[in-house]
Amino acid sequence: MEEMMRAAREKKGNYREGLKCTDTTFDGVRVRVYEPVSAGESSGTRPGLVYIHGGGWVVFSVDVYDHLTAHLAKQLGVVVVSVEYRLAPEHKFPAAFDDSVSATRFFLQNAEKYNVDRTRIGISGDSAGGNLAAAVTLALAKEKGLPKLKTQALIYPIVQAIDFNTPSYSDHGHLNTLSKDVMVACWLWYLNNDQSLKAVFKTNNHTSDQLKKSQYFGYVDTKMQPKVVIKKENMKFPDIPNIAAILDPRLAPLMADDADLKGLPPTYVMTCEYDVLKDEGVMYVTRLERAGVKVEHDHYERGFHGLLNHFDVYELGGTAMEKYVMYLKKAL
Repeated sequence: MEEMMRAAREKKGNYREGLKCTDTTFDGVRVRVYEPVSAGESSGTRPGLVYIHGGGWVVFSVDVYDHLTAHLAKQLGVVVVSVEYRLAPEHKFPAAFDDSVSATRFFLQNAEKYNVDRTRIGISGDSAGGNLAAAVTLALAKEKGLPKLKTQALIYPIVQAIDFNTPSYSDHGHLNTLSKDVMVACWLWYLNNDQSLKAVFKTNNHTSDQLKKSQYFGYVDTKMQPKVVIKKENMKFPDIPNIAAILDPRLAPLMADDADLKGLPPTYVMTCEYDVLKDEGVMYVTRLERAGVKVEHDHYERGFHGLLNHFDVYELGGTAMEKYVMYLKKAL
């Protein structure tokens, strides 16, 4: 898949024209910085955008996403930072989160080096990158003395790991764009690298009866019915390595407490009908709105997981990119 995406990109010619692209490190994390040449010629500052690529925390890279991130920098006229976080299973949770939060924090603290207004920096990502972008937003909102992120834009984000039998998992788990089998495998590679647990997770037997009756399972209940409030430290789990992390917002942003959602920046969420992640994306929208966060939600009835990567291949992908860019232009 990675080779196919790279080959397709190479056919598109000099898509980086008008950009200065630099591979560097932010606080020890590898990043690629895209600076519109016009930004360097301007006396004023520009907005910035941190982009975190998808790939189930396991595959892909800033190279694979180079065409997409270069397109964003040119269309928005902003400085884009693409994060090359460490991949699982060699680097399990919280490595990808740690890299993403470190790179984002560094950009916020050193924005002037790139002629960027530190009060106009947003964060975005797709799939696993959407997971990391949401987790970083939650984490940095708590840090004092740091400029606040202007917006978060989450593209079909992964936000929960307690229910793999939501309606969208049941209806679309067979699709090869992102199957239930692959999604569960990615979770396990990132969580504890034990693929022998795949059947346990696919049948939701990785959770306890206590958890299923708690407010946390209520977060993934499409009817959002009230549940028993249980503190995370009192929750019982099956004997599975690192299983308690499924309630950690750094791993699963949908598990954030209500108080942590309040005060988050304006948010954009894209979901697609033919995607196992559709329901949890909608759930996150619902929880954010209930917490008073301003949310813009675009849902594509004929969309599929990975749609945005095909913005110059499929008409619907182009439409999705246009609306996503339109949101970022007004939000940054």
